[in-house]
Amino acid sequence: MSQENVEAVRSLFAAFARRDLDAAASVLHREVEIRPAIVGGPEGVVYRGLNGNRQFWADIDAAWTEFRIEPQEFRDLGKLVLVLGRAVARAPVSGIALDEASAWIAEVREGQIVRFRSFTSQREGLEAAGLED
Repeated sequence: MSQENVEAVRSLFAAFARRDLDAAASVLHREVEIRPAIVGGPEGVVYRGLNGNRQFWADIDAAWTEFRIEPQEFRDLGKLVLVLGRAVARAPVSGIALDEASAWIAEVREGQIVRFRSFTSQREGLEAAGLED
């Protein structure tokens, strides 16, 4: 079952890279809770459900001319999957660039992601998962 969880999370990252909402919906629970670190994160925004995911992606694309995630490692933690990688982004007007080591944690139940949280550093993600490295 845990490998299936990892595959569900891999599928979500692949869908995000293609901006394929239908593919994302196939692995997201209809009541998914998304807690971002960058877009809406500092304000404490929580996106809920498939419409929330749609809004989250729209908010990302409105805030950044380029925003991509480069997952490098998927760690199977049972019902949780920890992803370590990089977030790369560029702001439209200011040209501010972001290229940061980042982390994501997905909670998966019955093949669907029910909670998804992103972190602005790998250390934060590791700590949230109860790991040191």
